[in-house]
Amino acid sequence: MWKPDEEEFFIGYAPPMPPRLGRFVRRVVIGIGCFVVIVAVTLASGHLRLEGGTFEFGHPKSFSGTIVERPYPGLRLDGVDSNVEPWPLLVAPGKHGADALVRGLEGRHITLTGTRIQRGAHTMIEVEPASLPSRVSEAASMVATALLEQSDKAAVELTGEIVDSKCFLGVMVPGSGKTHKECASLCLRGGIPPALYVQDRAGHSSLLLLVGPTGEPIGARAVQAAGEAISLTGSIQRRGGWLVLRTDPTFWRRVD
Repeated sequence: MWKPDEEEFFIGYAPPMPPRLGRFVRRVVIGIGCFVVIVAVTLASGHLRLEGGTFEFGHPKSFSGTIVERPYPGLRLDGVDSNVEPWPLLVAPGKHGADALVRGLEGRHITLTGTRIQRGAHTMIEVEPASLPSRVSEAASMVATALLEQSDKAAVELTGEIVDSKCFLGVMVPGSGKTHKECASLCLRGGIPPALYVQDRAGHSSLLLLVGPTGEPIGARAVQAAGEAISLTGSIQRRGGWLVLRTDPTFWRRVD
C-alpha cells in the first residue's frame, strides 16, 4: 500500500529540499565539479607554451644614436658595440615600416622616443613620429650609408618560415605560423622588414633579415610567402649585429 510519507516530493519554490534528494544533488554537483577540474588540468598540462618576445606597450623611452636607412631603418645606439648587441630596427606605429619616417636622415645623430620590442638579442623600436627631427637632404647627411661589416660570398641554402619581424619579435604571440599568416602579410605589405626564422634539429634558431640580390628591401615581394615554410638560397652578411640574407624571391620554393 502506498504511503505518502515514504515519498520525497519537492517543489523548487518551496524549500527546504528533502534530505535524500539533497544528498543526491550534492553528490552530482561535487562530481561534476571534480570532473571539470580534472579536464581543465589535463588540457592545461598538454598546452604548448607559446614562444614570443616582449612589447613594452605604454612605456615609451628615449633612444639616442645614428640613423641607418638601408637595407631597413635602424638606429646605431650610442655606446653600444653592434658586434655584441645588434642595433635596433625602427618601425612606425601599427603595421607600417619606418622608411618614410627616416628618409633623408641617413647618418644623422638624433634622439627619438619609441617603444621597445625585444626577443632574445634582437630589438626593435616602434617610433613616435613626432619625436623625429626634420628631414635633411641626402647630400646633407653626416655619414654615408654604412658598409656591410662582414660578408660571406658563398651561397647557402636554408629552409625556414617567412615572418614579419615586428610581430615576431614580440608585438604578437604567436608571431609566426599559419595562424599569423594574414597579419604577417599585412605587416610586410605595410613595410615591416621581412625575416627568415630557421631552426635546426637540435632546436637552435636564427633570425635573418631578408633583402634582394643587391641589398634592396623586398618586403612587398615576400607578402605571398608570409607564414609559409620556404626553401631559398642566398649569401649571408652581417650588418649592425644582424644576419642579413641576400636572396632572390623569384627562386623561393615552398616546402610541404
